[in-house]
Amino acid sequence: MNRLFGGGKKGPTGSATNLQVQKSRQIESLRKVGAIEILRDVEYRVIVPHNNTNLTIQITLPAQFPGERPVLTIQPAVNHPWVDAQMKVVGCPSLNNFSMHSDLGQTVQAVLDEFKKTPPIIVPQHYILGFNKPTISQTAALPAQGSALSSFPGQLPLPYPNNQPPVMPPPNFQGNQPLVIPPPLPPRRPPIPTDAMADSNVSSSFSMPNILNEFPSLKDMKLYELQELAEDEDRIHEMVQKVPDLVNFIQQREDLSVTCVQLAQSNLQMKPRIESLKSEIMAKNSELESLKSDFEQHCGQHMALSEQFHPSHIQTNLKVAVMEADEESENIAEKFLEKDIDVDEFVKSFMEKRTLCYLRRAKEEKLNHIALSQGHRF
Repeated sequence: MNRLFGGGKKGPTGSATNLQVQKSRQIESLRKVGAIEILRDVEYRVIVPHNNTNLTIQITLPAQFPGERPVLTIQPAVNHPWVDAQMKVVGCPSLNNFSMHSDLGQTVQAVLDEFKKTPPIIVPQHYILGFNKPTISQTAALPAQGSALSSFPGQLPLPYPNNQPPVMPPPNFQGNQPLVIPPPLPPRRPPIPTDAMADSNVSSSFSMPNILNEFPSLKDMKLYELQELAEDEDRIHEMVQKVPDLVNFIQQREDLSVTCVQLAQSNLQMKPRIESLKSEIMAKNSELESLKSDFEQHCGQHMALSEQFHPSHIQTNLKVAVMEADEESENIAEKFLEKDIDVDEFVKSFMEKRTLCYLRRAKEEKLNHIALSQGHRF
């Protein structure tokens, strides 16, 4: 059985060099796309289902990989813009720009995504290898169509893609030379009805008019008259200018031109109004910034006053004021006992301080009572 991915080889001392580490990392990245190891560090393959068969992407790693970019080969032979005559992938940008710091798994995935987006066309094997008589195995591989094998493979009925037969070889073609088959022609679009063209304002494509229907006078003209007409460019130009489709096209073009001019003029007329509104918006924006600054300043003042006049703060100040008044009254009493002040001065000062102390204590108790009645506790 084939082994999945092998890491890079190590040197005699057992430590991998930088190139080997990069190579191992690139090989490990192939696991993401399901690559199968054929020859360790040299050849890997990715099998892709395609219709009723399988496509094989062969990844060959050169000796100096990842310093040198890998080679991707497609089997069997296909026809695709990214694949050359030798079935090598040459159109992938990430492969063409591959470097030591690229990701090989992502490069292969880019090829797979392109094949999904633009499916390749498998080319019959005998049209690539040569044009000799096919072998028995080649004949058995071809689908049975009910016709006998002939001496030339081109006579075999083959299921051509898009109903297009392969290119026949030139008379001097050598059997050992590969034949490059051009990509198939794109499917022809059905002609667009004239009514549909007339209904649409702008049509991206026009059907080819019937010459005899557009120029009925040509039916009755002699050969020499047709020859004279072919040599008279002015007359031909005049006849073409009268074709209804061309007349309608010219009229539509003129209408679009007039519409564009009117739209441009209307836009220019709106410019002063737009500039005025722009100036108003800028003024409003400046006013908004000023109001925002004032609002933030007032919010700061509000927060400071809220903290200053909070009930708990007021109660604390009242308690401090009661203690101060009580202490001052005690000082007056001590001075009186020490006979530093007379009786009249003592009575007057002591009564003032004690009255102030009781008033502050009454306010504190009242504030505490109000707070408790409202469910607040300080």
